[in-house]
Amino acid sequence: MARLIISSPDGKRGILELTKPVVTIGRGNANDLVLNDASVSRFHAVVKLLEDGVFISDRGSTNGVLVNQQQIAADTRLKNADIVQIGLYDLRLEDVDEKNIQVRRAEWSSTFDHLVRARTGQIPLGRSGPPDTTSAVDHAQRVKKLERENYLLTVLYEAGKALQGKLSIEDIGQQVIALAALIEGVERGFVMLLDESGEVMQQSEVIYRNPENAANAPQIILSKSVLDVIRKERQPILIEDLTADERFSGSESLKISGLRSAMCAPLLGRNRLFGVLYVDNMERASAFTQEELNVFALIAAQTGAAIDNSMAHQKIAHQAQQRMALERFLSPEVAEMAMANPDIRLGGVNQKVTVMFADIRGFTTLSESLEPERVVELLNEYFTRVTDVIFDHGGMIDKYIGDAVMAVFGAPISKGNDAARAVETAVQMQRLMAEINRDAQARHWPELQIGIGINTGLVTAGNIGSPRRLDYTVVGDTVNIASRIMDSADGGKILISESTADELDQNYRLRKLPLKRIRGRSEPVRVFSVEWRATPAEKTKRRSE
Repeated sequence: MARLIISSPDGKRGILELTKPVVTIGRGNANDLVLNDASVSRFHAVVKLLEDGVFISDRGSTNGVLVNQQQIAADTRLKNADIVQIGLYDLRLEDVDEKNIQVRRAEWSSTFDHLVRARTGQIPLGRSGPPDTTSAVDHAQRVKKLERENYLLTVLYEAGKALQGKLSIEDIGQQVIALAALIEGVERGFVMLLDESGEVMQQSEVIYRNPENAANAPQIILSKSVLDVIRKERQPILIEDLTADERFSGSESLKISGLRSAMCAPLLGRNRLFGVLYVDNMERASAFTQEELNVFALIAAQTGAAIDNSMAHQKIAHQAQQRMALERFLSPEVAEMAMANPDIRLGGVNQKVTVMFADIRGFTTLSESLEPERVVELLNEYFTRVTDVIFDHGGMIDKYIGDAVMAVFGAPISKGNDAARAVETAVQMQRLMAEINRDAQARHWPELQIGIGINTGLVTAGNIGSPRRLDYTVVGDTVNIASRIMDSADGGKILISESTADELDQNYRLRKLPLKRIRGRSEPVRVFSVEWRATPAEKTKRRSE
């Protein structure tokens, strides 16, 4: 198995297994190996796994690729232990025959298994034998007390261990009832969750110490009286004998239930009451002592902290998921605006923007000769890479339309050079496609050509749709003209309107084209072609920068 041992400028190391025929390397997020540093180009190099070995190729990078400190100009074969320099990163090839590596499995002893079962309460704790003499009575009582303390500590230990790292509230609920059942005298129990207003939201299934008793046991009735005490006092309560407990003298439901002994404790977080943990014994009055209540209260406290932690993780995960969903379609600026203003309403503003459309030419014909899975794979690769380029230049992905993409520069925030950033994006997209096509044969993909059209003007930008389904987008004649210009752009071409050309400086080579008639407009439109292919002098300049 061939792999790359990666050394970063800060001394950290990583490993990348080479499992694909073509592995891309660069700063852009679409690469198989992302090296996030300015010294690395967006699409810097590729590593190819061919029948006759491992090869590396430069893909038009600014700083080039060095193999054993020698800059390469073409496909270069790598040998085991060769060091590749890409920007500030070192990549060492490790190509080792692993057929003869032997693996020996550990063998768990029965003693280890016995200890685990003892710790989890599956086998009883050790007991002292009967005393042989009268003088041993005190000693036996002390041993019995120590055994009981050990048993209570074991319950607490297991509670902390079992609840640690639990991120699902359902898992926490099931685990805590199983833990509470380890307390002596507990026959059954359940967890009741409350909403932020203190109302019952959810009740777990009742768990029995002996499942055979479930069929004949009376229904658990946790009356409003008990809940009111928990809500008000937020302290664990012990019911030693229901008939003598004045706190619940007015609860007919508890009397009917035949309940004798119970413990109930609040599940408290930092800022709210999450619920109630309840256990009982139907047969014996005073089934629980103060010691059991103390242990029960500590288990409930650990459970409340675990639920608090779970909800915090869920909130963070939900926010991260929302942001990821937004950033799939929106530029970081729009995603940030949406996260900061969840009550975004319908409406928009008129503002000047630059709109770009890019379309894969002849893709319908190409897709007819490919398997559906390969079509999806190809489109995902294409959209991921061009989206990186658009976002890197401050653009917004307005929408994907089949095999086309629409991007906007200047909305919702203008950076003052929107037209130039749009044109530079188009240039980088065309150069990226040229580099990707160099590996098309190794990937067993067809070569792709894209046509790009760009226009600048006023649009209405804002949240358009219905209250249930909003899209941040731009609409107007400027958008229609950009789309029509793209329709006239052949593969490998960038066509821009006169309004866009007027916004550019002398750094771009433009060729004026004859006036074009565009569908939907009576007057012809002046269009320019952007010459994006670098001259030999420009290539040399980029290498030296």
